[in-house]
Amino acid sequence: MHKLIYSALILGLVCFGAVTSFATGDILGPEALACSHTADGPSILLRIHGFKDRAGNVRVELYPATSEDFLASRTKLSAEGKVFKRIEVPTPAKGDANICIGLPDFGSYSLSVLHDRNASGKLDPFSDGYGFPNNPKLGMSKPDVEDVTVIAFSKMNLDIVLNYWMGFSARPLKKP
Repeated sequence: MHKLIYSALILGLVCFGAVTSFATGDILGPEALACSHTADGPSILLRIHGFKDRAGNVRVELYPATSEDFLASRTKLSAEGKVFKRIEVPTPAKGDANICIGLPDFGSYSLSVLHDRNASGKLDPFSDGYGFPNNPKLGMSKPDVEDVTVIAFSKMNLDIVLNYWMGFSARPLKKP
């Protein structure tokens, strides 16, 4: 828990008021205005990089920051009245994907990013790229929710590096 609080404080200090620091490309997605400095409420501007190619779509999903809800189905979370949000956009032709997601309130959330290369709407772990906040080292299973939780207390920016399956593990194509 101390690791999570420490990470959130450092992330908050780095990100506080830095929404305008992203210089590459336009902000994608239906919630782009939520990251404007004039918009009310918390939001996260994700800079997603490390694409293998420019095929398919990029999907961002927002979850409650609990182990039972992290990566749970939209149907389950909606039926239980829990937070779930999905933004899907075509993979940009070049550069990073800058995607804004508005948050329902201040607090803790977990996120996932998928580079759905064949636009199937499903994860193909041996073809698609995926990433999470704090860019944890990925093994053969999903990361612990504590490692990918974000504490939102303002507008913030996150860098997410995509991982692709290579050999016996998922990892970035090159060092960010």
